[in-house]
Amino acid sequence: MPKGYEFSQEIKQLMFNVIDFVESEKNGSVIPLNNVNDRLKSMLGISMTSVERLRREMREEKNRIADEQKKVNKVQQDRENQELEMARRFRHARSISSITPSSTITDIETTIPDATPPRKFDHSGRPPITLSEEEQENIR
Repeated sequence: MPKGYEFSQEIKQLMFNVIDFVESEKNGSVIPLNNVNDRLKSMLGISMTSVERLRREMREEKNRIADEQKKVNKVQQDRENQELEMARRFRHARSISSITPSSTITDIETTIPDATPPRKFDHSGRPPITLSEEEQENIR
């Protein structure tokens, strides 16, 4: 954990819920392992609707990343095919059989996508309230 980093109250509460859940399962699972939604609900301390919404958002983000990776792979493959075609044009007819296209299809890594920030930020764009020294002394 980075030195000097502070977690928000919401993140701390979420972490406390997960720690409490994990500690409660020291002697065996409380909720069956195949009941993913209920386990997440208990771990995170949120409603089932929120769990389903988060899982859907994560699934969509993974699909978007996979689609982007497929597009990148397609562009790379097209570029290699163009280079091979150019090489075939300049070579003698007997040497064409020695050139074979190489496959560059890479495995799409299954990674956890980055969470998107919430739509509404603190203060909704309003500047923070600043108090004078006199006003700060009056607040207790």
